[in-house]
Amino acid sequence: MELWRYYRVLRKRKWLIIIGTAICVGIVLATTYLRSQQWEAYTTIMEKSPGDEKISIFGGPFYQYDPKLRLSNLAQMVKSRTVMVRAAETMDRENMSSDPNRVLGTLNVTPLLDTSILVIKVQSESNAEAQAAADVVATEFIRFYNELNYGGAARSREFIKSELPKAEARLNKIRDELRKFKEESGAVMVSHQTDVLLQQLSQIQTNLSQYEIQAEQAHAKIAELKSQKGVVAGIRVASTVVGVSQVWQTLQVELANQQMELQGMLGHRTHEHPEVKILEQQIAETESKLAATAENILSNTVTAANPIYDNLLQSYVSSLVEYSAASAARAAAQQVIDSLKPELEVLPAQEMRIAQLTLEEDSAKNTYSLLCQKYDEATIREKEAENVSSIHVVDAAEVRSANPRKRMKLAMALLLSPTFCAGIAFLLNYLDNTVKTPAEAEGLLKLPVFAVVPIARAHSLAKGRDLPAIGSSYQMLSTNLLIGHPGLDGHTVLVASAEPDVGRSTTAANLAITLARDGARVILVDSDLRQPSQHIIFGVENERGLSNILAGQLSLKDALQLTSVSDLLLVPSGPLPANPVRLFRSPEMAKFVSAVNDMADFVIFDSPAGITFADSTLLAALVKNVIIVHSAGTVPRGAEEEFRNRLEQVKANMVGAVLNMVRPEDSHGYYHFRSAYEELMKDGRGPAALSGQVLSAIPEETSGEVDETSSTDS
Repeated sequence: MELWRYYRVLRKRKWLIIIGTAICVGIVLATTYLRSQQWEAYTTIMEKSPGDEKISIFGGPFYQYDPKLRLSNLAQMVKSRTVMVRAAETMDRENMSSDPNRVLGTLNVTPLLDTSILVIKVQSESNAEAQAAADVVATEFIRFYNELNYGGAARSREFIKSELPKAEARLNKIRDELRKFKEESGAVMVSHQTDVLLQQLSQIQTNLSQYEIQAEQAHAKIAELKSQKGVVAGIRVASTVVGVSQVWQTLQVELANQQMELQGMLGHRTHEHPEVKILEQQIAETESKLAATAENILSNTVTAANPIYDNLLQSYVSSLVEYSAASAARAAAQQVIDSLKPELEVLPAQEMRIAQLTLEEDSAKNTYSLLCQKYDEATIREKEAENVSSIHVVDAAEVRSANPRKRMKLAMALLLSPTFCAGIAFLLNYLDNTVKTPAEAEGLLKLPVFAVVPIARAHSLAKGRDLPAIGSSYQMLSTNLLIGHPGLDGHTVLVASAEPDVGRSTTAANLAITLARDGARVILVDSDLRQPSQHIIFGVENERGLSNILAGQLSLKDALQLTSVSDLLLVPSGPLPANPVRLFRSPEMAKFVSAVNDMADFVIFDSPAGITFADSTLLAALVKNVIIVHSAGTVPRGAEEEFRNRLEQVKANMVGAVLNMVRPEDSHGYYHFRSAYEELMKDGRGPAALSGQVLSAIPEETSGEVDETSSTDS
């Protein structure tokens, strides 16, 4: 039964599955075969573990370093805006790409599992462009990493390099002034005492210049570190380390020892022994202590900051200290100079001027020499920093196709797409709350379903078409009525429905035709005075009919019209009145129902939608017997229950229901009809065709009586 239900769902949603599969396969084809060839360049870089050359600061067996989070931080740094901007500028400057931002937009950085290696991937339509982009990204990241960790030497070198031309220009200027003064004033000798004072001042001036250079270097370094701290502020945490409580561990060991001792005692003693009781009490106390410390098992939680951020912070603090020390030393040296300069002012004018110029020359020369020395030292430190970088390129960029395994992708799409679409079909079926099967209709209408009418392009039997499936369904309906005829309240039957557009008029017409073909005398009354359609179905005039009878303008005999079906008479609706309810409430309507009830075996009444108009309720009160028509595939909105309550209020005899427009996969009867009998009837080998003639439903010895009665009633 479950397999049958699954089959019905798949058959019902077959076009969804087919179209969905075609779309999925089309998307795979478009993304693999139709798009231009893409090339992927990848390079691998590795960071030397911070614990390779250093002793761990945690030093316990319960602490461990988290390399995954550190690699994640490094991956974010590779994709940082600074690295991307520098890489784009380099590619543009070297003419490696016409649109560096487009290529770098495909950047993907992936840490390799259980390693300290990062894989940098870049895609492009040009293999050379992709390879160049991958190499540039790796190079710029290493440079940026080194700047963050070892950038002090480079900053010092750049600062000293900018100061060297100034110091050289000052030295040359002072030398020119000293030479010019000596030429103008002649050779002037300074005294030994003055020479000693000049040497002392020169030494202090040299120290002052050194302190000034150190202060300026520290100040420039502080400004640079402030900006770099902001770059890595969002990736500060590199690892989280957790320590287990020593108290909890001690209690665990103690409890284990006590339990082992208890097991040894119980080998030759009972639980009533005093020592056993004491030991059991000690075990209970230990367990209570463990329960009390259970929430504090992880007593020590240490969050290790990103080492790059730590290095920056440490350098920042060191620079602040260096700047403060250099500023203090500079101030002290300046005080000594200020205290010695008055001794020069007591010298003769020429000697004092020569002494001042000589002092300035020595100071400028010493400053220049010191800057040259510092520049060489900074250059050496920068080279050393580059050689000790923790980031190394493992493999240079290699290029491969970015669209591998095309056939496998297509095969997977062909295999998985139907499964995916079938899942969607089952989901839609699960969410579908419409009435589809006879069991669901019986649960909704609380009536037995007499017939299940399948959906079809042609559904009217009045045109004489060969509709075996439709005809079989209405034969089932007529059979149920004939079998239940003794239980009917008279010969009249109202075909009604709660909602419009459910095939109510067609059901009434086909039921009347089937009953007539089965040998019953049938009158079909089109009592739908809102939107009549029986005259259209049977192709007769509608100039006179039920409305004329109820208005007293026409007799029943004059209103009856012959149809193309033997033993079936039709009472059309006639001209549409302004107020049909008033006509149905009139005594003439009750007289009409009583009259037609005595004239035929079955009188079938058509009606408008019962939830919209009161016509059906008034007709049910007079006709009594009601067949409710419901259309499959519609969502119950409460109209059916409301209409049923109205019929119960007028004490109508609700005989049964007809489920109309049922999908073939939702009908067991139609499924078996189609599989076993449909082809038989199409080939002309049906029951009627086997004998070569169409047999009458009425025996020959009674056909004359029926014909005579029918002509008399007409």
